Amino acid sequence: MADAKKVEFKVQLKAAPSYYANHPVILTVKDPNHRLGLRPRLGLHRRGRVPATVFRSFLVNAKGRGRFYGWMPVQFDGVTLIADEATAEVWADVDPGITIRRLSLLEIGLRLVLQRPLFMLRVLRLLLAFNLKGATFRFARQVDAMSAPSYSEWIGAQQAAERAELPDTLPTNWPTKPLVVVSIVGDIEEAIAQTRASLIAQTWRHHVEISPDKVANIKERDAVRPLLWMRVPAGMRLAPRALEALVRPFALSQSVVAVYCDEDRLTKRGRRVEPFLKPAWNPPLAKSGWLALDGALIRVADLPDELDLEAMPMGEVIAKAANGRRDAVFHIPRVLLHRDAPRQRVSGPARLPSEPLELPHVSVIIPTRDRADLLEACLRGLFESTSGVVLDVIVIDNDSSDPKTLALMERYREVGKIRRLPLPGEFNFSKACNIGVGASRYELILLLNNDVEPLQPDWLAKLARELDDPSTGAAGSLLFFPDGYVQHGGVTLGAGTVARHTFHFLHPESVEDHGLLRERREVSAVTAACLLTRKSLWVQTGGMDENNLKVAFNDVDYCVKVRQAGSQIVWTPQSVLVHKESVSRGADNTPEKLRRFAAEERTVYQRWGDLLRNDPYHNPNLSLIAEDYVLEAYPRDLSPRTSQ
Repeated sequence: MADAKKVEFKVQLKAAPSYYANHPVILTVKDPNHRLGLRPRLGLHRRGRVPATVFRSFLVNAKGRGRFYGWMPVQFDGVTLIADEATAEVWADVDPGITIRRLSLLEIGLRLVLQRPLFMLRVLRLLLAFNLKGATFRFARQVDAMSAPSYSEWIGAQQAAERAELPDTLPTNWPTKPLVVVSIVGDIEEAIAQTRASLIAQTWRHHVEISPDKVANIKERDAVRPLLWMRVPAGMRLAPRALEALVRPFALSQSVVAVYCDEDRLTKRGRRVEPFLKPAWNPPLAKSGWLALDGALIRVADLPDELDLEAMPMGEVIAKAANGRRDAVFHIPRVLLHRDAPRQRVSGPARLPSEPLELPHVSVIIPTRDRADLLEACLRGLFESTSGVVLDVIVIDNDSSDPKTLALMERYREVGKIRRLPLPGEFNFSKACNIGVGASRYELILLLNNDVEPLQPDWLAKLARELDDPSTGAAGSLLFFPDGYVQHGGVTLGAGTVARHTFHFLHPESVEDHGLLRERREVSAVTAACLLTRKSLWVQTGGMDENNLKVAFNDVDYCVKVRQAGSQIVWTPQSVLVHKESVSRGADNTPEKLRRFAAEERTVYQRWGDLLRNDPYHNPNLSLIAEDYVLEAYPRDLSPRTSQ
């Protein structure tokens, strides 16, 4: 039974915290009195870091037994177990039994082979490609994923929590409760009957069935009683409280246009599988059909006239109804819909912006120090393998001393292809970019690492086309490692602690990306290794923080400022490059670099902590510690949300 009091248990360590730091551990719980509840969380304390505590979660079964596996932070300083307030029996007077021990790499490796063999094969494939960094990264993420529940286990725990968390009372701030008009589309009688049966079982009783062609005829009745419309494919079933949950956000404001939720699939035997945990409103994904929106609720008064409400893809319907207002479309991150067949895209790829009337003019800013081999490949990529743009290339030289590098820059400068601006002193990426933007000739600014090379001649022209849309403030590209693995597919805020590249070290043919590597989409941030933005926006937001974010997270900070200014950020797979990822700068593994990284992490987290915990384009039911599509036993904020 739920209780408002937060209950915590400090875990007793049998060795100093440093013994567990940066190692995999197993934590075992025996809690027959259910003081921890079904979804306890671990607070892992970090010495001298911000955030000082990072959280993990796992499930405890009906007998009170549970196991957590995870990789401990480098500055690990202790662990606290936090009871699940929604399901814990807090009146029990017997503390749970909790033990923790460090695992050897051999033991954890054997456990992974037995529990997650497919993923271990992917790690092995990285090793065979001599991608040690990728193999190490994914191995650690697999350890973090070992505590993830199966979908059936997750459903049971969330349903128990929802019974305590969801309010029993219906909204009372409507003079008249909205009427939901439901259109069931399809001609298979058995499937139609299944959908109708789920409607009959709804806790929200104010609904009627109507054909799509009649919806336009009832718009004028909205003045008498609020009307909300839902189109459901025959065979889709609604959870008993689905309509109630979908209706609630409309009580918040008259500006709410549409509300949608997560879904899964029912097998022939009625087992729930394949959860589709969606991002908040993402117009490119909605228009392409990737973001399935069947079963969404739309305010009838906001539906434009003369829409084909029976055949038009629901993503297009909602986009037209919202008319560009991102705060008008709400997402409820709860699984309230169940399909009886695999979900299919209902429209073709999203259209890119139209071709510009003239060639885009782009100022390219390349910070560099020595490494003539990298810089030469980068410049050749710009001048010999890039088409459809007018370039203004600025090389920010951070104390290069290598004669080959100096001769290379001088050769390009003499023929008027580059401008070389000096940046003496310690490496400061933010300052280099600020200097470059200040000297740029054009409105479009491309930040480009010296270890990046294009794979197609129109990569920059396609990237520039994204900024033809005045609401877009920055755009990023699909970046690959030289071995073909994904280096950058966008950035997920809060992953790790501050942010992490989406689909990092995934192979594009592994289907682990759920098709998103082929989809142009809005994201919260993109990497400054290849980031296109506007000079006017750079000036407006103050550019990069060269005092506090000299090396890490300056791109995340800038992108958050761009979104705070009301602009969107787009990632596109139409622009593809190879990125050797910081090979010219080296690893951040010296004590000095680790201290600098911790300070930059603290700066960004203190500045944007609430936003980092709630990336609108990452579902709160998914882990921020393991890889991109791993279930989180204790989800984050499940309140209705927008992408604004």
